[in-house]
Amino acid sequence: MLKVKPPDGYPPEGGRYVRGNDYSPVAVCVILDTFDFAMPPELNELVMVGTDSGAALSGMLQTENLGLEKMICNIAANPNIRYIVLCGRESTGHLPGEALLALKQNGIDEAKRIIGSNALTPYLSNIPKELIDRFNQQIVSIINLLRKPGERDIKVPGLNPKVIEEAVRGCYQEAPVVFMGYTLYDMGAHPEPAILHKIVAKLSQPQQAVEPGKSKMGMGLVLHKLLPQTDCQKCGKKTCLAFAIDLAKGKLHLEDCPYLDQPEFAENRKALAKLLE
Repeated sequence: MLKVKPPDGYPPEGGRYVRGNDYSPVAVCVILDTFDFAMPPELNELVMVGTDSGAALSGMLQTENLGLEKMICNIAANPNIRYIVLCGRESTGHLPGEALLALKQNGIDEAKRIIGSNALTPYLSNIPKELIDRFNQQIVSIINLLRKPGERDIKVPGLNPKVIEEAVRGCYQEAPVVFMGYTLYDMGAHPEPAILHKIVAKLSQPQQAVEPGKSKMGMGLVLHKLLPQTDCQKCGKKTCLAFAIDLAKGKLHLEDCPYLDQPEFAENRKALAKLLE
């Protein structure tokens, strides 16, 4: 069975995830349906169960655009990952779980919009089409355990740690096993080499992100991709998108976002500053 060592620099993108067994054929994606400062403990438990059970990566997905792009970058950088266990409960508005499923089923159109997604801004404009195609080829199946928004029963499959553990273990069995209608086994690494792609390095060049003549709304959408996207309202706006649009109009400043001063957003802040020059 073919297994490969991930390249230096893997995983290329930071985020709310834990790195586990690099040679595992599965990643766990837990949808984060609330603010990151009010993260429910049951979602944290699902992330940890993922790595404890043997997943290569286990983490949270909050948005249907930049968050999903980072996830694609990290998975394409490890050809051993062939499955994704999608769990948690869907986030209203952003619909990142639905966007992920639609991406796998339908791909993207010429504008890099995820075909068939009902999310607010399901655009993967910061990564090349070749990387998206590779992701869809590498991932053979998304094991969909996602629950509806607002679900609180931790005994249902998508919120039950034992079910997540069973799903992960099924993916790295040598002989095929049937799990909730999915036939799972470790088929080995994707035959093509890893692709190591980092988003922020591309976004640091403003001419690549927005062209002259674009509207302030369009510029706001570009800026929004680099914001923390917590919708915390501490800046005085109801959403990060509203903040981004006023940022593009010059009505607000980067200092008005309390999260951009945190170390984890340092590179994003630099890219935002260049875009606003």
